[in-house]
Amino acid sequence: MNYDYIIVGAGVIGCSTANYLKKKNPNLNILIIEKNQRAGFGNTAKSAALYRNLFSSKISRKLSTSSINFYYKISDKIKLHKSGYLWLFSEKQWETNKNIINKLDKENLEIEIFQEEDIGKYLNINFLSSKNFQNIRNGIFCKKCGSLSALALAEYYANSFIESGGNIIFNKEIKSIKLTGEKELFAPWKDIKIRYLIDNNNDKYYSNNYVFATGAWTQNILSSIGIASNIYPKKRQLFGLRIKDSLNIFNKKFLNYPAIILPAGGVYIKPVLNDNTIIVGCADDLGQPYNFSDFNANPHYFDKAIKPVLKHYFPLLKDYILYLKWAGYYAYHWPDKNPVIENVSNITWVSGTSGSGIMKADAIGRITAAKLLDEEYAYLADKSRFKVSNLSLYNRKVDLEKLII
Repeated sequence: MNYDYIIVGAGVIGCSTANYLKKKNPNLNILIIEKNQRAGFGNTAKSAALYRNLFSSKISRKLSTSSINFYYKISDKIKLHKSGYLWLFSEKQWETNKNIINKLDKENLEIEIFQEEDIGKYLNINFLSSKNFQNIRNGIFCKKCGSLSALALAEYYANSFIESGGNIIFNKEIKSIKLTGEKELFAPWKDIKIRYLIDNNNDKYYSNNYVFATGAWTQNILSSIGIASNIYPKKRQLFGLRIKDSLNIFNKKFLNYPAIILPAGGVYIKPVLNDNTIIVGCADDLGQPYNFSDFNANPHYFDKAIKPVLKHYFPLLKDYILYLKWAGYYAYHWPDKNPVIENVSNITWVSGTSGSGIMKADAIGRITAAKLLDEEYAYLADKSRFKVSNLSLYNRKVDLEKLII
């Protein structure tokens, strides 16, 4: 069958894109090809599944806020929990970021600045510095933040797409891309485009247009056909700790227990207290390569990179068991860490969400769908208008995102 569009990847971005493309034009024949057995079972399922609208970049705030507003409307379908974020800063970090923070629209973003005494009302935390770790001076409590089910979100878009007449094929991994012009060795005077895709069973897939929503794998896939996407994978490891008493971290002041971002190296905590669990991770940087290894988390990494941070800031947190571990990959776009939606010939790629794909998936899907239909503007969930070319590589208009976890 010859499709109008083939989308490679049934993660949250691929499914959102397919859903909105089909809604904009129900007559289109669209296929999603996914190597896993379910929508969202790849890197989407490896996420910590936190959402926030606190970003330094105006583009990031716009994409995330409009997406979150939509998620509220389907909150029961995606297990959304509006618990908030508590982002903690050392004195040095606060001085570095305070100009950005002071310019934020605190009312619209629903954020509140915390002083040391405010933080102490909520957390049993060590404010003092040590040889390796900085003190805690201020915090930002973000109310329009929380957690959701990443898998449920991907499946929501996938089911909506299927109900609209779309088609998804699972357990099919694209192994090869065949271009026109091969006999002429891709001479530049030829109209070179994708002719068809070949999967792991040597089946061929023909389409007028091909969309790669392949996240951290985008550079590996597209570099083979001469496209430099500037998307780089970096491994992120997560660990589940079974805790005996949540009050070793939280006081009872919080109605909902927020995610906590600590001042040391991007270490963060996601409470799942109805399961007596906290999920901990770390957004490490220098020393960790931009490449693929595996999806295994290393307990030794927890012992060396994360455990010392927990021990310093939460000295009362002693009685816990490490019982769960997994890893995934951020798809970093350099240099600005905002998403890319670009096309060459009959090829479009959407990636580079830099760890915030779930938070921005609804907006990104709408914008990608608009680009595929050659529309100048996309209309987001909050009815705001977004210029599609702002996320391109050639006409890019974005500001650098500095608040990456």
